[in-house]
Amino acid sequence: MTIAVPALNDFAGRVGTASWFSMLGEALTDAERADAAGYMASLGLASVASAEISTWAGAEACIKAADWDSAWWDAEERLRHALLERAQARHGETVMLQALTAISEQVSDVVHGAAAVAAARGGIADPGLVRAAAGAATMACYQAAVGIAASLANDNPFIAKYRLFEAGHWPLCVRGAAFYIF
Repeated sequence: MTIAVPALNDFAGRVGTASWFSMLGEALTDAERADAAGYMASLGLASVASAEISTWAGAEACIKAADWDSAWWDAEERLRHALLERAQARHGETVMLQALTAISEQVSDVVHGAAAVAAARGGIADPGLVRAAAGAATMACYQAAVGIAASLANDNPFIAKYRLFEAGHWPLCVRGAAFYIF
């Protein structure tokens, strides 16, 4: 598949080779902890430390908890919006819409199956939880693509978040002073 934004073609290729959800419940590596810390710091949340979730039940409880940190969500949205405006100014609104749609469709085709397999291996048959995992991965790809198209290449906070997915984990949410990762 060729994407209308040349900088996104390599990224689109990466999406198909990621280890989606293959390391759920496994300990984070030092590089993954560094990505999590860099992602938090770039959102202005440097005091938020990563915390590991080891089970599907723990992940489900985490994402369903009502006490998630709205500052994290707001910081992500502000950054996404600013980067999208920058990317649209560089490439045009229509071209960006087409490129981001193509990447989102490509990744959603891949990640839903990967999430379903990982859930089944974990003894989980909840289609809603599988959709939540796949949706989070699709959003992470969208965000990373926006950053790349805005000319930040591989040096943007959303790429750091994407790399956690690419390595087989599922970044869940920020609650309290912790960035939870399954």
